Amino acid sequence: MHVYNTAVARGLSFVTISDHNKIDGALEIAHLPNTFISNEVTTYFPENGAKMHILVCGITESQFKDIQHNRENIYEFRDYCIANNIVYSVAHPLFLVNEKLTVDQFEKLLVMFNRFELINGTRDPRASKMVEAILTSLTPQMIERLADKHGIQPVGPNPHRKMLTGGSDDHSGLYVGSGHTITPQAQTVEEFLNYMRQGEHQPGGRSGNSIHLAHCFYSIAYDYYKNRLAGKDGQGSLLGEMLKRLLEPAVPLTKTQKLKGYVGGWIWRKKMKNLSSTERMLVTEFTSLFGNDRNHPSQHEAANAFETSCRIAQQLGYSFIKQLIKRVQKGDFLESLQTVAALGPVTAAISPYLAAFKTQHKDEKFIKVIANHFEATRPLLKRSNRKAWITDTFDDVNGVTRTIQTLCKTAADKDRSLTVLSCVEKTPDVDFPVKNFKPVGQFKVPEYDQQQVSFPPFLQIVEYIERKQFDELIISTPGPMGLVAMMAAKMMHLKTVGIYHTDFPNYVKCLTDDEALEGATWKYMSWFYEQCDVILAPSDFYRRYLIEHGFDPYKIRVMHRGVDTKKFSPENRDEGYWEKFNGRKAFTFTYVGRVSSEKNVDLLVDAFKHLLERDESLQLAIVGDGPMYAKLTKKLKKTSQVIFTGFIKGKKLAKAYASSDVFVFPSTTDTFGNVVLEAHASGVPAIVSDRGGPQEIVSHNQSGLVVDLSDKSRNAVTLAEAMWALATDSQKREDLKVRSLRTAAESSWDSVLDTLWNANEPKVDVSSNAMLQTTDHSSVPV
Repeated sequence: MHVYNTAVARGLSFVTISDHNKIDGALEIAHLPNTFISNEVTTYFPENGAKMHILVCGITESQFKDIQHNRENIYEFRDYCIANNIVYSVAHPLFLVNEKLTVDQFEKLLVMFNRFELINGTRDPRASKMVEAILTSLTPQMIERLADKHGIQPVGPNPHRKMLTGGSDDHSGLYVGSGHTITPQAQTVEEFLNYMRQGEHQPGGRSGNSIHLAHCFYSIAYDYYKNRLAGKDGQGSLLGEMLKRLLEPAVPLTKTQKLKGYVGGWIWRKKMKNLSSTERMLVTEFTSLFGNDRNHPSQHEAANAFETSCRIAQQLGYSFIKQLIKRVQKGDFLESLQTVAALGPVTAAISPYLAAFKTQHKDEKFIKVIANHFEATRPLLKRSNRKAWITDTFDDVNGVTRTIQTLCKTAADKDRSLTVLSCVEKTPDVDFPVKNFKPVGQFKVPEYDQQQVSFPPFLQIVEYIERKQFDELIISTPGPMGLVAMMAAKMMHLKTVGIYHTDFPNYVKCLTDDEALEGATWKYMSWFYEQCDVILAPSDFYRRYLIEHGFDPYKIRVMHRGVDTKKFSPENRDEGYWEKFNGRKAFTFTYVGRVSSEKNVDLLVDAFKHLLERDESLQLAIVGDGPMYAKLTKKLKKTSQVIFTGFIKGKKLAKAYASSDVFVFPSTTDTFGNVVLEAHASGVPAIVSDRGGPQEIVSHNQSGLVVDLSDKSRNAVTLAEAMWALATDSQKREDLKVRSLRTAAESSWDSVLDTLWNANEPKVDVSSNAMLQTTDHSSVPV
């Protein structure tokens, strides 16, 4: 009765229930006005057992029994429907019920049947758009050619003109009538069915999405829980309480209910004493999440249920991670295992969403084969031309952030749809598309207190990626945001480009001097980037480096960086610039970047001290901030020849570069070295190490010097010698300056964007055999 009453309340004139291979539901409402018997028939292609779902409407109980005998063979089933003038419709034609449907068999459906479901109230509309494009492009010649190819006789006077229907495909009772079929005004069921037989109908309603499908899963799970699993005393589990809060409408409590709640609360508090600390934390967090929601008026709405699920999963997940980190750091491994085990109810509570996202997109490979097979659907091969760039470090001051911002601005100027997905406290103020997700919480990075990692609202991010129909995800960081992006890509079969911006294993080695931790970091990095379709390395050095560490060479390509030669230019030179920072007009070596150990800033300071023994008039400017900043400024307080500017940007930074005489960047961990290219654009030669990406920008004796820093005992002396060589040879500096400017002029951000934008294109092979190797879905293009 619920289905019938809901359908009538939503304005439907006629009501039927189409159970899978049963008519029990239809018979339950058969005595009510304007109803008829229907069934969703599971039928099979006998050649390989591929399942199809076909809807039959207005049948009798006797016809239902006959259909049960004929449904094992789709050809016999089709003939029975035609012979008995039964109204049918091929349900969700591109949904692989048992993963066996081939392109040839889809072609057979086009010949055998003239009515197809277009709007499905539960499923994502991508497949429906594909079906509509195919059906509306059919011609008599195409049907004739397919009929000859497959040896099947089409039916009807115009078998190329397909009729379209809509259906809710609702298994939960939540979305009754969301998809439906519209005919001219009919007074009786028979008149309605006659309109259907004559093809005088059209689909109505709307297609579904993952959020609606997940809500259906929740409803089914909760019905099962209430009927099978809830305790006899009415006290359910925490999982049951989560489902209840998501699906049952909240009502104001009576005095009696409040009294029962008080007594129940007292009993519950006694039970709490017997729980582990992790379980108590779970109950406390869950209670606080729902403490003010009992009178919320729309708990049945999918959007509100999704919001609630997100709050549960993400806040509890963050609390668990905090607890887990604390216990691991304390060495309390038993409690750590208990913490992980207690995540079970939370995982179960969000699993309907994960299942829904995966289910909605599980047939994407087949859909792409179909799209490539039919000329009418080739424009639909891509979901869109939109790309999303995901990063954990959008508000950090580093080369990664500058690269993202510059390329996104370049993309916006070229009308390319590129949106950054970030997770920081304050939405970045930039002039290109950014979608920022407020962090659920943040963690400090061990050994690097200035660096924080955000715990992202992962479900909302996945939902946003689906809703915006991005066709490709560009992933800059292997942190939490990168993991969320990878999860979304796997569930939705999206193309991915992973950019190897940062040499994290080397950083870990520099910061901890722990080989085991460095090795573990390499394993994680290898695993993460191997999930990507394409890996972009910033230099040839790092391409070789990654291959040496087991990365797939066929996936790795090089994407250099560019520089804005209008922003960074020799014209910005200011002879008195350093006086603003208590410096002098003197020959100045400059370092720009994070002030930290992995950048070898301490080595630079030691090398400069060697130079002061030769010439006390020299000056070193350290531009930037970082973990070592306070320590170094204190240590060098009495060394007037070393000046610290702190973090500067914009025109001040451009002037700092141009007002330098030699740029020194001794880092051995940088994958590219944007700052080196910016110095070159400012007309400043550079001294860099022989490890990492900067050496490919400089090239020894071309636009600077490349120094061998492999001998720790002599590195400071070696670096000092290179610095002295340029300080004492003005002609050499001038020659290097000319080539520095030439190098910068050849480094266009436009060409870098082209490399990024087309990174996946050569890898796309949508031929049938390449797309699906395990199942033969192939056929000759139509």
